[in-house]
Amino acid sequence: MSTPSTADTSPRFFYGWVMVAIAGVKGSFNVGSAVFATSIFLAPMHDELGWSRTLIFGALAVRTIGGGLLSPLVGPMGDHPWAPRIALPIGSVLFGVSFILVKWTNSPVTYYLSYGCLGAVGLALTSNPIMEGVVLKWFVRKRASAITWMSIGAPTGVMIFPPVLAVLINALGWRDAWLWMGIGTIAIMLPLSLMVRTSPESVGLLPDGDRPGDLVADSTARGRGITNEHSFTRGEAVRCKSFWILCLGLTLAVIGLPGYQAHWVPYFQDIDFSREMATTALTVFGVFSIAARFVWGYLSSRHDIKSLMAVQAILAATGIVFILTVQNNVMLFAWAVYQGLTLAVFFQLQALLVVTYFGRAHIGAIRGVMFPFITLGSATGPMLLGALRDWQGSYTVPFTLVIGTWLLAGLAVYMVKAPNVKRTESTT
Repeated sequence: MSTPSTADTSPRFFYGWVMVAIAGVKGSFNVGSAVFATSIFLAPMHDELGWSRTLIFGALAVRTIGGGLLSPLVGPMGDHPWAPRIALPIGSVLFGVSFILVKWTNSPVTYYLSYGCLGAVGLALTSNPIMEGVVLKWFVRKRASAITWMSIGAPTGVMIFPPVLAVLINALGWRDAWLWMGIGTIAIMLPLSLMVRTSPESVGLLPDGDRPGDLVADSTARGRGITNEHSFTRGEAVRCKSFWILCLGLTLAVIGLPGYQAHWVPYFQDIDFSREMATTALTVFGVFSIAARFVWGYLSSRHDIKSLMAVQAILAATGIVFILTVQNNVMLFAWAVYQGLTLAVFFQLQALLVVTYFGRAHIGAIRGVMFPFITLGSATGPMLLGALRDWQGSYTVPFTLVIGTWLLAGLAVYMVKAPNVKRTESTT
């Protein structure tokens, strides 16, 4: 697909939706081929190599933490007119190669270097600070809708990758399954990354597909103050108390997302469900998680976002109480439906809250500062819960810990106040 001509400022199809689709595919690969892949590969790698849960999930922690620590460097690329067109293709290749190399791993060192360290660089260069920042620049009035569609990628990854990887492992063995996952990653992500453009202004367009001279008649958008939003610089944002309280809330919450999700298949196998039944439940979770994006997206366009996040945190914590009571197939699929409707919408809500508070012009740089903290929770979650499982011999204590982190996250986010624009402007 060619990029829109700068001479054509009123296209029938708005190119911003291409950015949304690309970000969704990237999200699918990030979640499905990393967090859930590690979960699916856990048993066969443990059986052949004799590695513990802690060691296997430790490489995922290195991958995620490393990518997060690089976020302050790569985040500003999402605000640059052409940097994403270089960073994203390179990152896509490294992302796939990090999977391919696991095929030949026989020691923790090579596993950590390939999947962990190389994967961290690929993850950083295809990270949310870049792609999420790009999407948020292309939309203002239609931002909630754009984030809703973009966020569908993650649950799609949950639906696709676990069953596909389970089939590949059964047919080819875990080593060749890693190989083909890496090849598929490059084949899909590389061409898409070449189509990314940083902002509508960079190709002669306006946000939301508006035409030059159009007057925004959407009274709801005007009332929410997003048509003429103030954009904080990174320096202004980090001087705001609300920025750091929000970082704390987001960091606590992600312990209860990838950290918790990575252990679903091992947990269900521990309580005597087959891997096939567990992955089927994940597919059900993914279906209802997609449906939930539209429900919560609709609510976020009409209600206070931080209040919705607080409610969502309570509902997510309740789902973890639910999983600890699952005893049969009916309860398993009932849990999958409930958790799908209440858990992962956190990502779309927090993206909307951050851009609503801090604006879109420097959102890549601002998110780049946030992501080391968020990825710290995301990366240590699987390893921490795995270590507690190895120590306790069950998931009761690890999952109870996650209930607490969700409740604290909801409280922290609810305490966040919108930053004072006038005070910020007076200090600059």
